[in-house]
Order: sequence, then structure tokens, then C-alpha cells
Amino acid sequence: MTDRMSRIDEALKREITLILQEEINDPRIEHVTITSVEVTRDMTLAKIFYVIPDEGPGGSEAARGLKSASGFIRGELSRRLPMKKMPRISFREDTAEKRQESVDSLFQKIEDELFNGPEGPPERNEDEK
Repeated sequence: MTDRMSRIDEALKREITLILQEEINDPRIEHVTITSVEVTRDMTLAKIFYVIPDEGPGGSEAARGLKSASGFIRGELSRRLPMKKMPRISFREDTAEKRQESVDSLFQKIEDELFNGPEGPPERNEDEK
């Protein structure tokens, strides 16, 4: 079952990416990248994760653009993919990369404090040299 689900996830990701690139001319979502798709086991919902490179104040605009295009995207998916019932689609910002950067930053800070101390590298005595 998981192999089938992963094939469905990948097919949806591929087609949604193509639809966003070729069919939708909304400037709010032109820099959106689909990172992954997760379809629920009962096939009623597809969670579509996306990122916006160098996201600034346009992040909420992209979310609104994706939400407004979701009906069109679902209709296109129904035409392109041989599925009995197309799941509802829900766009969600992929925050994994941001969390990873935050964790990396914390580890770097801990490493700096362990090896250099809170005030910088420890001073050596003349005898230790």
C-alpha cells in the first residue's frame, strides 16, 4: 500500500508542478516550488507542501494565490490523472527548511560556547605554550 501511495504522491506533485508552470498566470505564485505531496490513506485529502524562495512580504500573497487556484488545479488533476475520485487539495507552507536552519543555528551557537566559552576562546598561561 505504501508503494502505491508514494506513486500517487509523486504523480500529484509532478502534475501540480506542471500546472503551476504552464497553466496558471498568477504573479503571486510564479516563484512557488512544490516540495512534497501527502495524500491521506482514505484518499480524501492531498496536502501539498510548498516553499517560496527568498520569501518576504509576498508569502501571504502566494498562499492566497494558491488557495484561489486550488479549484482549477483540482479540475486539471482530474482530467490528467486516471483516479476514480480526486482528493481535495490543501496547500501548506513547507517550514522544514526554516526549522532546519534554526536547529543548525542553535547547534552552531552551542558548539561555539563549548569550544570558545561565552566570552570567547580561553586564554592560555605562559606555561601551557
